[in-house]
Order: sequence, then C-alpha cells, then structure tokens
Amino acid sequence: MKIWICIPVFNRVRFTLNCLATLNAQTFRNYTVVICDHGSTDGTSVAIREQFPDVVLLNADSSLWWTGAINRCVSHVLAHADAGDSLLTLNNDNELPADYLQNLAASQARYPGAIITSVIHDIKTGQAASTGYRINWLLASATLVDFERDHLPGDPDCVAVTQACGQGTLFPVQAFRDLGLYDEWRLPHYAADYDFTFRAARAGYPIYLCRQCKVYSYVEETGLVKVLEKFSLKSFIDYFTSIRSPGNLRVRWWYGWNNCPKIYLPTYLLLDFMRVFGSYFKKLIYSR
Repeated sequence: MKIWICIPVFNRVRFTLNCLATLNAQTFRNYTVVICDHGSTDGTSVAIREQFPDVVLLNADSSLWWTGAINRCVSHVLAHADAGDSLLTLNNDNELPADYLQNLAASQARYPGAIITSVIHDIKTGQAASTGYRINWLLASATLVDFERDHLPGDPDCVAVTQACGQGTLFPVQAFRDLGLYDEWRLPHYAADYDFTFRAARAGYPIYLCRQCKVYSYVEETGLVKVLEKFSLKSFIDYFTSIRSPGNLRVRWWYGWNNCPKIYLPTYLLLDFMRVFGSYFKKLIYSR
C-alpha cells in the first residue's frame, strides 16, 4: 500500500518546511507528498523545490482556499494512484512522530476499508488538544469520545467516531473514486473535511480514531484566534461572514443542510446559530 499525502499550503513557509522534515524522517517510506501552493507570496514553492525535490508541487492562485487546494491534490492522486492505495490529508502546520505513517498503515491494515483519523496534540504542550467526536443532530452538539469507555471490542486504542477533520485522516483512495471531491462550492474553507467524512460514513465507510496515531499542531494559529483578537464592528461581521471564520453562518447552513437529517434540521440550525453567537462573546471575553 502506498500513502499519498495531500497538503494545501498558503504562506507560512516555516511551518511547511517543518512538516516536510517530519515526513522525511518517517520509518514508513512508501509515500508521496502532493502539495498545492495556492498563491503563497513568501517563497514557499521555491523553498520546497530546493529542499524537498521529491514533493509533487502543484501551483494555483489564492482564490481556491482550503477546499479548492485540497481538491487539486486529491485530483492528482486519483489520476496516479493504484486501487489499493490510501490518501492522507494534513495541514502544513502539522508535525509528526517518526512512527506516524507506520501506525496509520497498521491501523488501516487492521480495519481494511475504514477511514482512520488521528488524535490532535498541541505542539507547545504535547497534550491532546482534540480527540474524536460523535454528533447529536437533535441537540446540535458533538460529544468527545473516551477511549476507556467507547473503544471498539478488543481494541482499547480505537474508537468509532461520526466525523474526522483534515489534520491526519487516512482514506482509502476508493472513497474519493466512489464519492467525488470535497464540496468546494458550498464549503470553500471550513467544514468541508467533516462534511466529506459524513458523506463517506453514509456510504458505508466506518471512521475510526486511533490513539497511537498522533498529529502535533500549532493550535493557536487557527483563524478563530485571529478573528477574536479584539472587538470591533468589523471583527463582529467578519466572524459571521468571513470565509476564514469557522463561525461563518452561510457555511454552517450548508454543513447542516448537507448532513443533518431533515427532520432535525430546523432545531439543529436554531441551536447551532445560537451557540455560535454565544461562543463569539464568550471567546472574546476570555481572549482579553
């Protein structure tokens, strides 16, 4: 099995080079990295070509955002991958232990045909920052899973979840051949990763979170933190309308429409929008 690693990048060249260095140190060697640099102005593409010439580098403009860029990577993989290959999505601010790909491959071998996702750790503290979730559409809430309570029978290090993010999720390439690409039109930057895994789960692909698959991330570099640095009318509007914000109401509408059972949709949207507004003010207060 070959792993195709898809990474969209936009500036932040230091993060990208650190990520590629940790991939270069992997014990599992049967992989190819595919990067879409969508409009970087900080010399990212030049640095990648000079320091990591084996990387497949695709160039595009900044209109793509995350979803368009990851779709360019996935399209390249679909044109070149064999039937039994796998596709891994990463962010350019992720760093990986040397046994990361080996652990992913072992987990997928144990659960063939499944989507395998990773536990996100804060790179500064080393502590788990995000494990997996199970969605409750009626309450518009997601509950954190617990390995001790929720693990699969006979496997204390693996839990079934309802969705997975783009940081360290391994797919059978066949999933994209069956389902197509990420929803670039409705979800240009946020939520397209979760949206695709919901679609895959409905098509019969189980999603398993594996404890030994660890991804380290600069969690303070999220768009959410940047938007909440200070209060102003512009920051308020941006939080609910900007493509860069996870609170974008249009995105949250389409995410719910695509995935929530229609019988729960009115309640889901009401509760979700209320929670987003409450979360904005809560995070604003605690960020000061």
